[in-house]
Amino acid sequence: MSEPEKKEKKEEKTCGDGWERFSNSVSSLSLSLLPTLLFILIMSYIIVVGLQNADITFTVQGQEVTITYPEINIPVDYGAIKNAVIYLFAAILIGLPVPLLSGKWKPLKIVVSLIQAGAFIYGLYIFVMMIIKFASALT
Repeated sequence: MSEPEKKEKKEEKTCGDGWERFSNSVSSLSLSLLPTLLFILIMSYIIVVGLQNADITFTVQGQEVTITYPEINIPVDYGAIKNAVIYLFAAILIGLPVPLLSGKWKPLKIVVSLIQAGAFIYGLYIFVMMIIKFASALT
């Protein structure tokens, strides 16, 4: 394969401009972080709220053993988790029209991409601060 053919093939692979690739990257990062947040939300709810003072009974070598799940005071900020999920989901939705904006709409594409990045960064900030507050409360 000659050098011009390689260059042409590379250009076909990256068909969007820099702002479209930037927007796609932010959407991809948001999609990667959302399942983690939802898992944390579900597990923290089960541990903190669902199992409070629950009696778990099982059999060990023919004897019934009952374990009472203790009351746990874990500082989980459900509002912060909800806000982080909303901002990350908004970052995905904001980026949807970016590939459609071309030509004279390029300044709008830039603004939309930057707003999308801002929503992602703020959602990520909320997520990191929630983890830091949680870790500092446990020490």
